[in-house]
Amino acid sequence: MHRLPNRARRALAALHERTRASRRRPTGVQVRVYLNTDPTALLTGYRPDAPVTLAYTYQLHADPAADGDEVLLERVFATFNDHPEHDDDQIHTDTWYAEGLLGVTGLRSLSVGDLVALDDRHYACGSRGWTRVPTPPH
Repeated sequence: MHRLPNRARRALAALHERTRASRRRPTGVQVRVYLNTDPTALLTGYRPDAPVTLAYTYQLHADPAADGDEVLLERVFATFNDHPEHDDDQIHTDTWYAEGLLGVTGLRSLSVGDLVALDDRHYACGSRGWTRVPTPPH
């Protein structure tokens, strides 16, 4: 029986392991963007009793194991402030601002006091970064 050279066997083993690993890893993160409708939110930030509206939902193609929540949140912030950092995010930026131009009520840039959910984790946008908060009432 003929054996493959060591180099070919190693390459096949690495490919097999990469395929198995990609099946185990989640392919993305469910993102939900909530806009705070309190007119003082820019000054006061997010409060648990503040009224928020679910404005946009999408699947963010990223590896949550490699990119922590902070990195993903900054990526979402860039997307909804019209300067997406990834080519995959441009479609969401375009859709967001097109809906705003078409008169969808309340669509504006993501700002202080707004919420972003990454799967089941919720974060409030602050003037300096993000704070994890409980799930808002629906």
